[in-house]
Amino acid sequence: MNRLHRRTAIVEIATRSFLERGYAATSMTAISDELGGSKATLWSHFTSKEELFAAVVDGLVERFAASIGDPLDSHAFSVEGLRDHCVRLARKLLTPDAISLFSLIIAEGRRFPEIRHVFHDRAPARAQRQMTAFLATAMDAAEAARMARIVNAAMVGYRTHALTRPELPTDEEIVQFVDDFIAHLRLPAYESIPEDKSG
Repeated sequence: MNRLHRRTAIVEIATRSFLERGYAATSMTAISDELGGSKATLWSHFTSKEELFAAVVDGLVERFAASIGDPLDSHAFSVEGLRDHCVRLARKLLTPDAISLFSLIIAEGRRFPEIRHVFHDRAPARAQRQMTAFLATAMDAAEAARMARIVNAAMVGYRTHALTRPELPTDEEIVQFVDDFIAHLRLPAYESIPEDKSG
């Protein structure tokens, strides 16, 4: 098995272990045992459990983004593009892997603050940058950043609300929430992109 394949195998084993057992109950030794071979092989790829957790979050975020097929990638703001993104994001936030990762961060983040930092840098902060760039094609940068925080907080808040219900929301309920949310936003006219007067 070449180095890249070995690293992929390590991350796959670690992903399953972190999501099923949690951060505290996942050990580098157990991952090494399941992988087979020497512990030195594992340590040659990842020098700490935190580094391995970061690789797991990176992998989950990349899969998450690829499965959304995000309309933000068009880099041009439209209300329909924003709505489409929010519907896709809300759906993905309620998938089993996304719920497991969120539950792990909530359950163990105070005991292991490093995992909160890893998760925040690779998921919420990244989402904030992407949404800000999308909105900045229709408004100034400061307003785009403020609006991005509102949009992302609404989607994450909806997921938190959904997880307190006896049953997860139906797809129709997700779409209705997004439509209601978009309808109550004060969105700008976006026929023209604001001029950059900084120079």
